[in-house]
Amino acid sequence: MKRKPMRGAAERSAQAAKPLAEGLQSVQAAFRILDELSNAHQPVGLTDLAATLGELKPRVYRHLSTMKRLGVVFQDARNGRYSLGGRLFSLGEAALDQFDLRFVAAPYLTQLRDQTRQTALLSVPGNGEPIVLSCVEYRDRLSISSRPGNRPPPHCSSQGRIALAFADEAARKRILGRKLVAFTKHSITEPVLIAARLENIRERLFEEAVDEVRLGINALSAPVFRDHEEIIGIIGIIGTSAEIGTPPSRSLIATLHRIAGALSAELNCGIYQERGLTK
Repeated sequence: MKRKPMRGAAERSAQAAKPLAEGLQSVQAAFRILDELSNAHQPVGLTDLAATLGELKPRVYRHLSTMKRLGVVFQDARNGRYSLGGRLFSLGEAALDQFDLRFVAAPYLTQLRDQTRQTALLSVPGNGEPIVLSCVEYRDRLSISSRPGNRPPPHCSSQGRIALAFADEAARKRILGRKLVAFTKHSITEPVLIAARLENIRERLFEEAVDEVRLGINALSAPVFRDHEEIIGIIGIIGTSAEIGTPPSRSLIATLHRIAGALSAELNCGIYQERGLTK
């Protein structure tokens, strides 16, 4: 009777790694689905969701079914469309309890407001798009503000283009591949021009957007990083285009870089110091 040959270490390792690889792919697919449901701002049908993701409907359906059972996705019984589930709210609250960027950034926002005499904003990037997290208004004159929860357009706002500049390639292609709305005659909507600005942002670590969302308004923003140069937020100011000129003054950019650099350093990232931008 012949004995079966023993499997080599490489074969055993490959067999053991296969379930892990499949599990990681499933997790990645689930997060892509959640990102698309979040960006849609309304319930989405299976056919449209699969087309947007570039996946087969049966595969997307299997993921949705699992996520529905877990409560992270909700399906409307009347029309079959999917939206984010209620369990995500409790997960989000738990995440904020464990790490609240608003709390960490609060003194830096106050410094930015006081030193620039402009309203200061903090946003977080999500799949290439920013969400306003907090706003500290400068009240000595006419106040220009943005409420928490607002989503500046990713293609024609300073915070939006910073979020887009440090997003992954898939998110950039998705956003730049759709119809880009011009809010004013100055809004940049040409993907080639936007792509060039994104490259500049990654180099100079700031962006402005004068008259692009609303005439007479300018915004100047910079990314906030943590650990290994991972973007975690966007800090900036908003005011009239007369007060925040174009191009912005060197002193204004220096102030923004100094405060964004200090906040990033507190989060264990010294990119601003390494590039000599906090002098």
